[in-house]
Amino acid sequence: METARARAQERADDAVGQGLEAYLETHIQEEMHSEEPGGAVLSDLDALGADTAELRAGPPPRKLAALIDAQYDWILHRHPVAVLGFLELERFHTRRPTIERLIETTSLPRAGFSQLLLHAELDVGHAEELDRLYDSLPLEPWHERLVGESAFYTISRLTDALVDVIAEAESSAG
Repeated sequence: METARARAQERADDAVGQGLEAYLETHIQEEMHSEEPGGAVLSDLDALGADTAELRAGPPPRKLAALIDAQYDWILHRHPVAVLGFLELERFHTRRPTIERLIETTSLPRAGFSQLLLHAELDVGHAEELDRLYDSLPLEPWHERLVGESAFYTISRLTDALVDVIAEAESSAG
């Protein structure tokens, strides 16, 4: 998001970029739940027993790295509006009853679900903010296609990464 904001700021003559920059300026602050980017998620993972030092030291999983690389490529070489496809995930946040059921059925520590619980509430408003942003931007068809391409790629890569996590858990379980 910071790269998209910086690229949008560079596009002074671009109304889409200007509107995107203003939105990201606020949204980035709303998403900082820790002094360290990603720190709140790492705290949750630590509470679940993950080796967060190893996670910090190692490279991201290949499929997540591909997702991140694609976002940077679109933002840097096409248009920063591509980040909105990634942010569309906020529209599909996990609902609180689902998280509560997950905590209950897994018997995992509630502290490991703080970000999911927080975003079950916050992302309702974030989705509404995205709708208002789309309505305010003078998007052309190519902008919309780029956002769509980013959204579909994001969902695809995250699905693949989650399937890998499930497969790994199944293979280590027996």
